[in-house]
Amino acid sequence: MLLLGSHPGRAADAAAPGAQRDAAWLQGVQDAARRQSFAGTIIYQRGEEMHASRVVQLFDGTESRERVLTLDGQQREFIRNGEEVQCLYPQLRRVVVEHGGARSFPAFAQPLPADVLTHYELRRSGTERVASRACDVVELVPRDRLRYGYRLCVEPTSGLMFKAQTLNERGDILEQVAFTDVHVGEPIDPAQLRPSWSTAGWTVDRQQSEATELRQQGWSVTPPTGFHRLAEVVRHLIGGGDPSPRSALQAVYSDGLATVSVFIEPGAPMLDEPLESQRRGPVTAISRQVGDARVTVVGEVPPATAQSFAASVSHSPPPQH
Repeated sequence: MLLLGSHPGRAADAAAPGAQRDAAWLQGVQDAARRQSFAGTIIYQRGEEMHASRVVQLFDGTESRERVLTLDGQQREFIRNGEEVQCLYPQLRRVVVEHGGARSFPAFAQPLPADVLTHYELRRSGTERVASRACDVVELVPRDRLRYGYRLCVEPTSGLMFKAQTLNERGDILEQVAFTDVHVGEPIDPAQLRPSWSTAGWTVDRQQSEATELRQQGWSVTPPTGFHRLAEVVRHLIGGGDPSPRSALQAVYSDGLATVSVFIEPGAPMLDEPLESQRRGPVTAISRQVGDARVTVVGEVPPATAQSFAASVSHSPPPQH
């Protein structure tokens, strides 16, 4: 396995003035997504699957609030206030409350690490018209086979990403998301951020998690090069037909563009096969058995990367004090 920093030439490239400008430009796109007020319609496509959502975001100078309403399929609505997200399911009369978690388009899912361009080459590819606006086209080409590539269309005046495509090694589009219409910087009525339904009497489920350290429980995960650990938590699982609550360890890793979660469920039902894998567009899910625990890796990464994560998970009893 290659170690970060084992290629002095590549590290020098990442420190070059051009790379610093590119990194600052990427960070500007991330900042615009978090610090702009906008309203628009988003189309998401993965293979033959296509969905539309209406999104409204209001930035008050300190933090952003957001409301996303699905326009087709099952009725759902997501309301973000700072780091709290409420997921509304009107047919179930249920609200699921989560804290933190990945951001959604037009933001990058996770904070951008300083070395993001150590693993991607940024190429500028002219302009393209998206949602009636001329956008700069930028390609983020992976420098290895551990990650997918990305093609971004960014509106230069606002710095807001109007379109994003995930590409495999052949340049095929695995998924894409784009605005079909969007208004940026115009006044947003706070009433547009209210839920579409009264939630009085609905069931409220709060996703419980608490910070932990896997190594204190004897678990070890060695991520592929370029993936940084963002969080390690214990999640308390409820539902799935099991009346007794279960707990799972979750470790989250990201290279700034791709995000991978490693779930460890001690005592979960044994797998039928030693290694089970699924692919859906860019998302790879792989499960394997480690002792009496099920280990599941889920992320928008090539199968070999998910397999590397899964194979690295090991367990040894923690030292007794």
